[in-house]
This record gives sequence, structure tokens and C-alpha cells, in this order.
Amino acid sequence: MTSKQPRILIVDDEPEIRSFMSDALDVFGYQVGAASNADEAFALIARTRFDLVMSDLRLPGLRGWDFAARLRSIDPVLPLIVLTGSAPDDEDLCRVREAGIAVLHKPIPLPQLETAVTAALGGRAA
Repeated sequence: MTSKQPRILIVDDEPEIRSFMSDALDVFGYQVGAASNADEAFALIARTRFDLVMSDLRLPGLRGWDFAARLRSIDPVLPLIVLTGSAPDDEDLCRVREAGIAVLHKPIPLPQLETAVTAALGGRAA
């Protein structure tokens, strides 16, 4: 992989989701990092430049909206896509949407994943 390929961080406490997302994004040609919780994610963000973060709405110890707010305080322009299996009227999900953050509902069809990632990266495909 070259350094010109966009780098995406996947944050999800479910190993199967991290694996699925990592494998799919790798096939699409992206560089992928993965974290199982918010602390791991922020440690990776502190030492690695990412072009996009994709995070579960429900992380152990840190709710989705709180994760988004903390990410914005670190890097206000780093794109974020929130992944969720929650109902559309979930309070945290509503706050995320109101903030203009993209949301993908699990299970995520591969074409929808690829389209959302390309859009979040400003049209920059791998």
C-alpha cells in the first residue's frame, strides 16, 4: 500500500464487525486501522493520521455522541461515519444526525459502505 491511499479507522467493540469492515475496506483499496474502544481509538489517532473514522454508536464507556464530540475537539475536520444497529429514534442517534454526521445502519451492504466512504472522503476513492 502507498501512503497516498486514504487511511480509515474502524472503532467497534464487536470483533466480527471490525473484521468485516476492515476486510471490505481493504478490498476497496483503503488502509485500515482498528480499535475496540474509544481509548484505543484516541491513542491511534494521536499517533497516526487518519482520513476518516467509522465508529459504532455504542462503545464501552463512551456513548456515540460523546465520542463524536471528543473527536471534534481533537480534529474538527476529520470525517466521521457512525455505525449503528439502534432504532431510528434513539436519542444519541438523533443527536448525531442533527450534528450532520453520516450514519450507516448495520448490517451494512457493501455498495452502501463504499458509497458512504467515498462521499465522506470528498470523492477520493482508494
